[in-house]
Amino acid sequence: MATILSISSQVVYGAGGNSAGNLATELLGQEARQEPTQFRSPHPRECGAVGGAFGASEIVRLVSALDRQGFLARCDAVVSGYLAGADQAGAVAEALARVKAANPDALYLCDPILGDEDTGLYVAPGIEAEMKPLLALADIATPNWFEFGRLAGAQPGDAREALALTRSLGPRLAIITSAPAREGHIACLAADGVQGYRAETPLYKPAAGGMQPKGTGDVFAAILLSHLLSGTGLPGALARAAASAASLVRLSVKTGRGELALARDQDIIRDPGARPAIETV
Repeated sequence: MATILSISSQVVYGAGGNSAGNLATELLGQEARQEPTQFRSPHPRECGAVGGAFGASEIVRLVSALDRQGFLARCDAVVSGYLAGADQAGAVAEALARVKAANPDALYLCDPILGDEDTGLYVAPGIEAEMKPLLALADIATPNWFEFGRLAGAQPGDAREALALTRSLGPRLAIITSAPAREGHIACLAADGVQGYRAETPLYKPAAGGMQPKGTGDVFAAILLSHLLSGTGLPGALARAAASAASLVRLSVKTGRGELALARDQDIIRDPGARPAIETV
């Protein structure tokens, strides 16, 4: 069993940030510890959301307490997701430095949340500029297609171009979600510095007026990391994460919930069943 410190947003209800990823982490047998960057009800992009962000100093203070309690020495990985303010990037870097000092073999997964194709940027000013220094520290990065284009400095034309550009990000493993695919499908691209991989799954969209479920990227990253920490190779971890994410979205869209029902559909996280074929690119 691995132990993971996740620094991201949390919501009172719904699926997003730690509230989505940590359930998946624990269902796959890993121990999760949550450090919120903000706490809201419901998802921060929903109308009527209330709550607020944690200051960078508060995040550092809480991580320092974990350090004194000996938790960081048992930490196998750090995950960072949604940042509510640019100053929080420094707090993430300090938390990572403390973990690495206690356990140099700990992994760092940076999910550089900035926005999406349909929304554009939706994070606070200054956060985009702070993502590159964090990516330079990361072992694994999981941007979506929109985020990857902004961080790489160029929007790739196809999978081969995208995989070639992953070297500019810094992490040894780069996984790009929501990549273009054939009609009615969506792709995930992965590169480990030696080989590129591609997984394609069906694209599920809500009926007119419905809401695309949020938190899919958080769940995908959590499933991927959990399998990697368990010793699964990159192609297998990619196939499992892509299959689970697609099935969770399918069931959400089918029921018209507008959000992932992770507790109800937890068996899909544990075992997604049929998995996409992994192509080498």
